[in-house]
Amino acid sequence: MTLVKEYRVKVIMVGDYAVGKTSLAVRFTQDRFQAIYKPSLGVDFFLKKVNFPDKGRVKILVFDTAGQEFIASLRQRYYRGASGAVIVFDLTRRETFDHLPMWVGEVQMHAGKIPLSIVGNKADLEGREVEKGEAEEFAKRHDATYYETSALSGENVQDVFHRFAVLPFQSEKTAPEDT
Repeated sequence: MTLVKEYRVKVIMVGDYAVGKTSLAVRFTQDRFQAIYKPSLGVDFFLKKVNFPDKGRVKILVFDTAGQEFIASLRQRYYRGASGAVIVFDLTRRETFDHLPMWVGEVQMHAGKIPLSIVGNKADLEGREVEKGEAEEFAKRHDATYYETSALSGENVQDVFHRFAVLPFQSEKTAPEDT
């Protein structure tokens, strides 16, 4: 029997209320879309295993946090041990983009310098209020990658999370588990 190296990667998702964090997590882990969700009250957890032949298997643990301000102190507990962060805003709601500096600051304060992805969600909707170039420039200034996604169609959703799945193979920071 061959032992498979298994790694764990913890990804924290943050952003304003109703930007589509849960929709993205469900699309990634379950490959489905649901139009209406009950708001997260604290943190929801999702898991997906990704296999890399000849390297091992990566368990991606997605911590989907509530965006409401009154949950901030609870949310901060879940930053510990995060391998990366997905910071989501709604392309059709400018104020959610304007709040990104606060989210980047919160992640850096509680998780340190970890890889960041800035995600402009709801690319399938009309009424865009944030231009791609502006969002790309913000991401560049914060040493982050930028993606535009649609949880409805699944556009770029896998790419957002697979960026973190390869982290164990780039660094010795994440220890494998033999299974």
